[in-house]
Amino acid sequence: MGAPLRVGLLTGLAALSCGQASGYSLATIDVGRGDVTVMVPDSYSGGKTVPLVVSLHGFGGSGDSYTVYWKRNGQVDSRGFIMVAPTGQRDSRGRTFWNATDACCNKDQRDVDDSAYLRRLIEAVEAAYKVDPQSIHITGYSNGGFMAHRMACEHSDKIASIVSVAGAGFADPKRCTPTEAVSVLQVHGLQDPIIRYDGGTLKTYEGTVDIAYPSATASVVFWAHHNEANPQAAEGPLRDFSDRAAGDDTRTTLYEGGTAAAELWAIAGEGHAPRLSSAFHEAVVHWMLSHPKVSD
Repeated sequence: MGAPLRVGLLTGLAALSCGQASGYSLATIDVGRGDVTVMVPDSYSGGKTVPLVVSLHGFGGSGDSYTVYWKRNGQVDSRGFIMVAPTGQRDSRGRTFWNATDACCNKDQRDVDDSAYLRRLIEAVEAAYKVDPQSIHITGYSNGGFMAHRMACEHSDKIASIVSVAGAGFADPKRCTPTEAVSVLQVHGLQDPIIRYDGGTLKTYEGTVDIAYPSATASVVFWAHHNEANPQAAEGPLRDFSDRAAGDDTRTTLYEGGTAAAELWAIAGEGHAPRLSSAFHEAVVHWMLSHPKVSD
């Protein structure tokens, strides 16, 4: 069952419209940039709070593609969380983007505040549904992974955890000033030629200056330090997450003992668009929902 329409709660901020689908209901919510799809599990009744997952697409992608993804894997219904999949704005070449970190991916260098926009979107969903304030999570791919890091930096009071797939944190760590602990999972293909595992640079549309981004390890170490974890990494279990070959292909690295988790999953044999197994998708959702906001 979807939530009842509460347009009165969202006057001047958002409007909702609903349509039914098997296992979940679909709604749209608008916080100033057009309709954004919201998926609500049929188990939702409004009687208790449920987690919220914000799913952020990569450069040139769309929220619609992630709605299709969550429909196919069935976890919105089976795990009982609300999912919202926004779309970034289009740049001068017609490509959708998130103005995320100092490196990615505002190639026109426009004044776009996606951080504030996504905060408004989260708050609008909270106003329309009973969202667990301790269980708000962001997952993003590539440019969306960079944006997930920015949201953790700027809205640590709101975000419980992020999962960044093929993204990275800020090149300048001074630009990330979280006030609370956030659990962070970085997922990266070891052979990624676009957002390199060991860090690299990206270009804007105009100009020849390369803008650096940190390595996957450095992106996680920043959060391990912020979360007051043991700076010495511990090796976790090997996992089989790639669909390209049989056997354990993923090395897990943990920074333990902190106020929130900091983990790195490095996938051998995978590039920028990893072909990942159903076990991976289940493990990621389990990881997010297992890392609620840390109470003071």
